[in-house]
Amino acid sequence: MPILRVGTDLNRRGHDVCIMTGPGYREQVRRAGMRFAMLPPDAHIQPPPSAQPSRLPPLIRRYLRGRAELRSIFIAPLAAQTEALHAALRHEQADAVLVDIALTGALAHLLAGPSRPPILVCGVGPLTLSSTETPPFGMGWPPRPSRNHTTMTWVVHHILFAGTQRRLNRALRQIGVRRSPVFLTDWPRLADRVLQLTVPAFEYPRGDLPETVTFTGPVFPDAPDEPVAAPWSDQLSSARTIIHVTQGTWDNTDLGQLIGPTLRALSDRNDCLVIATTGGGPTHTLSLPIPDNVYLTDYVPYEQLLPTVDLMITNGGYGGVQHALRYGIPLIVAGETADKAEVAARVAYTHTGIDLGTTYPTPAAIHCAVDRILADPSYRTAAHRLRRDLVAATPLDTIAEALADLTANPIPLADAE
Repeated sequence: MPILRVGTDLNRRGHDVCIMTGPGYREQVRRAGMRFAMLPPDAHIQPPPSAQPSRLPPLIRRYLRGRAELRSIFIAPLAAQTEALHAALRHEQADAVLVDIALTGALAHLLAGPSRPPILVCGVGPLTLSSTETPPFGMGWPPRPSRNHTTMTWVVHHILFAGTQRRLNRALRQIGVRRSPVFLTDWPRLADRVLQLTVPAFEYPRGDLPETVTFTGPVFPDAPDEPVAAPWSDQLSSARTIIHVTQGTWDNTDLGQLIGPTLRALSDRNDCLVIATTGGGPTHTLSLPIPDNVYLTDYVPYEQLLPTVDLMITNGGYGGVQHALRYGIPLIVAGETADKAEVAARVAYTHTGIDLGTTYPTPAAIHCAVDRILADPSYRTAAHRLRRDLVAATPLDTIAEALADLTANPIPLADAE
């Protein structure tokens, strides 16, 4: 969780940090020396049911799925989040509030007026802000040079998702807050600062980017204190290529979406070792015997795994994709839920990998994509080019500087070590 990592760093710098999150993080927060505030159950985001195979065109699938996700993730918990944040601020003399972009409860505080602490939004997914130079967020389309997307964005916001915006404004009205002057996915525009957890090279270029947006670079977990021998070490000598496949921890209730077809696609590749991590997902959904060239586990620390990996196959989690690129690893992405289509589009746009354009790729499509990337060094070259920017980023320093800039009594950064 990037916010927890950010909070831990700010605590080390001498800030008094209180983390408001779910009960599953209570001990982790306290071990890091921070105070814990409970985010009530009805304030938690609830993803809609898992995507199912569909014969609908990709754009229609993304529209229907996106509409459901905007309502369940951003609107349904808004009132409870607003009250939880309000209660926390009643008991805290907070100099600033940092929120995950999914915590739209902060929107009500932004609309309520200036008598509040500065609010900084952490962009833990691709930049959602609309632009004349990019297609509307959620379509999963990369921009085209010299194309003005103003009309397309207007149609999406005012026609296709008009009902979603009405739901947002109704939710705001019910808690006594004025209607939003911007579309739902543009709500971070109203914040005092947007801390986008990536580098400019992994975002679309925009000439109309608000001045409040700061690219920090991604926030990764701390590396383990001592390296541990990989359980698959004895298999490395016979494998020419190491491939990692994952569905992350968000969309992993059906491992037959991506891990299953990947194992089928590569089961006859004696030159490959496939390391599959389920994120705790139910392995019975794979419905196939585990091939001899596969190491299957719930979780492996990426700092241990990724230095050995040649190719990553993923459903497009933002953090995992950037973690792979930090090691110069090219990617195959198959995902359409949440922001995954947008992550996949950025991978294709930067030529750091291949976007399969579906949540349910076939084994044949995966096999073909693996062959393409292993045969074409330009993907690895592009990944290594992006790696240089990711390694050079100093996200925690950049976030601390933004916080100091917005607070009345900042701790001098030179004294914060």
